[in-house]
Amino acid sequence: MAPDGDILEALRPKSVQELHAAVAAGKPRAVPPIVNQLQDFVLQQQLCEERCKSRLRDRAAYEAKLLPYADHADLPGGTGLQRTTTPGQNLKDDARGHVIKAVHGRFAALDGQCDVLCGRRLAHLVGGS
Repeated sequence: MAPDGDILEALRPKSVQELHAAVAAGKPRAVPPIVNQLQDFVLQQQLCEERCKSRLRDRAAYEAKLLPYADHADLPGGTGLQRTTTPGQNLKDDARGHVIKAVHGRFAALDGQCDVLCGRRLAHLVGGS
């Protein structure tokens, strides 16, 4: 077996032309088209998810306004969603808290499906079916 120095010497370029050829071969090449497609897909999916979640929040706020006892101060963006009632509160406050929790609980369950929905909508960007 040859010493390590002999192996390294064999790999070293012997002339300037060999050196230039080795440097030219090591230049970075253009990225494959799939990389650009994947970058576009990820960007479009993030935008789609943001729009989806925004629409769900808006829809939850709208539906909470339609239901009885809905107080506009308890709609999304506030902290009124985690409201608990005490025995001294009247029935109207208890019902309002229940309605707000029910509406937002229903839409919160849909929130996690935005990524799946957007992924399916945009699959054509990366050649998927």
